[in-house]
Amino acid sequence: MKRKILILILFFFISITFSSCSFAITLKPGDISDDVQNIKEKLYDLGYNVTVNKVYDEKTERAVKLYQKEAKLPITGIVDDITYQCLTMGRMTVIEKYKTFDLASLARQMDFNSNPIIRTAIRFMGISYRWGGELPSTGFDCSGFVQYVFRLNGIYLPRTADLQYDAGRPISISELRPGDLVFFTTYLPGASHDGIYIGNGKFIAANTSTGVSICSLDDPYWKSRYYGAVRIQ
Repeated sequence: MKRKILILILFFFISITFSSCSFAITLKPGDISDDVQNIKEKLYDLGYNVTVNKVYDEKTERAVKLYQKEAKLPITGIVDDITYQCLTMGRMTVIEKYKTFDLASLARQMDFNSNPIIRTAIRFMGISYRWGGELPSTGFDCSGFVQYVFRLNGIYLPRTADLQYDAGRPISISELRPGDLVFFTTYLPGASHDGIYIGNGKFIAANTSTGVSICSLDDPYWKSRYYGAVRIQ
């Protein structure tokens, strides 16, 4: 009996731990939460017609659609990751985090919310680079970032880029789809740097100079160092 109780307690704490690691945000009509109230406070401060409480009602949906239209985001009436970041940090701040890539253009070209790996990865935009880093609180290196993002989605990868390359099925560059891993030869021969492909010729990675940021496979630096790609699932 005591063993069963201990198992149940352990399962409870594991569940709490994993739920607290989720960074995905999707708020929609009918939701009731503190996150909804936080968003409504932001909308109210920006002059939108909402009643600040925890309920995502029709008035909130209309305000979100209006905000998305004015911010040049996809008009869905749903607060996804990109809308949430724009509201809480300011659209120009988020675009700056995405470096030279236009946030709204990326959102139109790629449905971030349809892919849990990508949805998780973009939550860490701007986290600084740290050699050997494995956590957002201290910084990431390239493979630490990849490992962490996949672990939050229940997929456990080896720690280093070369072993992550061996963990997947090799694919050609023409076969790439969001969630695949792309690899580069940088400071060591072979697969010594990696990132997560997000679509449209772009990938997200923890880079020494820019931290977690979006890069292009067509960039001369990355193009000349491209090593290969693998699919984990």
